[in-house]
Amino acid sequence: MKGQHRIWDYLYLQGLSWKKETIRIKTAIKNKKIFELGVGNGKTLKAILNQNPKKVIAIDISGEAIKKSREKIKSDKVLYIKYDILDFKTGEKFDVIACYYFLNNFIESKRKLVIKKIKGLLSKDGTIIFEDFAIGDFRQRGKEIEKNTVEKQNKIICHFFDKKEIKRLFKDFNILKIEEKTFNPIRKDKSVQRKILKAIIKNKRSRQDLNLEPLP
Repeated sequence: MKGQHRIWDYLYLQGLSWKKETIRIKTAIKNKKIFELGVGNGKTLKAILNQNPKKVIAIDISGEAIKKSREKIKSDKVLYIKYDILDFKTGEKFDVIACYYFLNNFIESKRKLVIKKIKGLLSKDGTIIFEDFAIGDFRQRGKEIEKNTVEKQNKIICHFFDKKEIKRLFKDFNILKIEEKTFNPIRKDKSVQRKILKAIIKNKRSRQDLNLEPLP
């Protein structure tokens, strides 16, 4: 687990790029303060900015990732910060926290700490938008170091979730929507399956109109 930031820096220096961009986010973001966990090369940030948020703080453990994202996406609404989420401190609260393919990077004990950190950063009636790998995804290969957690050949840690675990991790929140989606990224090879989990999670129960569209 040590030196994950150095591994990510190396991979980004070698040309790592997430080619498929997040096309749309089915949550109201306009004029809201957003905190994005693991900005990477900006594929989710681009979708966030398309909804005209008030401001975005985009954090990543890799300085090289932030460099690539900053070069790709220039906006005076975005503040990029190189930091480990578990060490990050601010008195600011956020309306929406984007947790896209971020939580998988931690072992079980650290995942619980990340959720606790998110709880402290989320506004009283804030929303978490979550997407990550599900158990059975074709990427679930490598040396298993914990249940459903693998260390890949490049030494990156990657965990795979099911609905029960998401409900357990976010037990102190109100999960509005959660679903598993399976699809074939390579049409000619049906044996290659992507499996992902999507969820919309509130900090507390609320009767107000949430203005949330159904997940695709």
